[in-house]
Amino acid sequence: MNRTFVALAALLASACGSSSSTGNGAMGAMNVRLVDAPGPYAKIELDVQKVEIRSDASGWLTLGTPGKVIDLLSLTGGVAETLASGASLPAGSYGQLRLVLGPSSQVTLQDGSVQPLKVPSGMQSGVKLNVHFDVAAGTTKDVFVDFDASRSIFVHMAGMSGQYLLRPVVCAVDRVVTGSIAGKLTDAQTGAGIAGAIVMAETVDAVTGAPAVTRSALTGADGSYTLDLLPVGATYYVVSQPVSGTVSYGAQASAPLAITQAAPTAPWSAAFTPALTGSAGGSVTPTATLDDADTVVATQTLQAHDLVVRTAAATVANGVESWSLTALPAGVYGVAIVRRTVDSTGAETEHDGVPVNVTVASGAQATVDLVAP
Repeated sequence: MNRTFVALAALLASACGSSSSTGNGAMGAMNVRLVDAPGPYAKIELDVQKVEIRSDASGWLTLGTPGKVIDLLSLTGGVAETLASGASLPAGSYGQLRLVLGPSSQVTLQDGSVQPLKVPSGMQSGVKLNVHFDVAAGTTKDVFVDFDASRSIFVHMAGMSGQYLLRPVVCAVDRVVTGSIAGKLTDAQTGAGIAGAIVMAETVDAVTGAPAVTRSALTGADGSYTLDLLPVGATYYVVSQPVSGTVSYGAQASAPLAITQAAPTAPWSAAFTPALTGSAGGSVTPTATLDDADTVVATQTLQAHDLVVRTAAATVANGVESWSLTALPAGVYGVAIVRRTVDSTGAETEHDGVPVNVTVASGAQATVDLVAP
C-alpha cells in the first residue's frame, strides 16, 4: 500500500491565501457562522468573545462580539451559531480571520466530569485562520467557520491531574462556492439505518496519492448524513468505518464524486456488513510537549487509494505518550502520527510520521510503537 499522505488537518483550499489591499471607500458586509464536526466528548464549550478579520490595508477589524460560551457539539446536523451578522467592512480582499477566546472554555467528558480547556500561550491572542475572501461592494459574504472538535483537543496528564489543551483544527469557507454530498448508511443484514457513525469526505492528492479529510459528519438516528461546505471544483471520496453501539462495520468508500458549480450536490449511500474486531495501540516517541498535539491516523486501501478510516488523539500520562484504536474491524491498516506544534507567536507547523503497517486480528490487541516526526 502507498503510505504517503498529507497532513490530516490541512486547511480547505478555498480558505487559504494571502491578504491584499482593500478598495477605495466602497463597503460590503459579512456574516460569520460557526459549525462543528463530531467529537468523542459530551460537550466542548468554547468561550468566544470576538471575531475579527484582517487585511493589509485595514488591519484587524471587529466583525462581531458574541461574548458567550458555545457548545461546539451542538453545532452538527446543519445547526450553526451566528458570530457576526451583516458586519460592515471595506470592499476588498482579506487574508486572515481570528476568534478571540475568553477564559471559560471547558470540556465535559462522557462520564459527566468537567475539565477546563486550556489555550496554549501562542494562541491567547486568538485562534487564527488563513483565508482568502474577496468582498465586493454592496454584497454580503456568508462565511462558515468549521471547528473540528474530534481533532482539536489533546490530553496531557501529570499524575492524577489532567490538562485538556485546545489545539484547534479549524478552517473557514464561503458558502456560495461550496456543495454537499448526502446519503444513508444501512446494515446489510437488517436494512436498518446505522446511527451515530462518522462519515468523512476526503480528497486524494493527484501527485502523491495522499488523502486529506475535508469534512466529517455524524449519521442521524435513521442512518442519514449530509457532508456540506465542500469546496466546489474538487473530487471527493466519502469514507466510513461505522461504529454504532457495540457493533463495528467494515470500511467502505464511494467512487470519486466531483463537486462542481454546475453540479454542486451528489448522493452516496451504502450497506455495511458487521465485522469481527480487535484493537491496536502502543507508545509514541518522542513524547509530545505542552506545545504539541498528536493525532493517530489509520488508513486502508479503498477504491484503489489509501483513505483515512479512523483517527484518534494520542494521550500523555506521567511523561509517557500512548495511542489506542479500539473496535477495529480485522484487517491491515497503515498507522502514523500527525504532530502539530505551536510556537510562542501562535504559528503552527504540522508534520507526518512514517506510517507503519499494522495487522489487526479478531479478538486480539496489536501492539505497535510509533515514532512522531
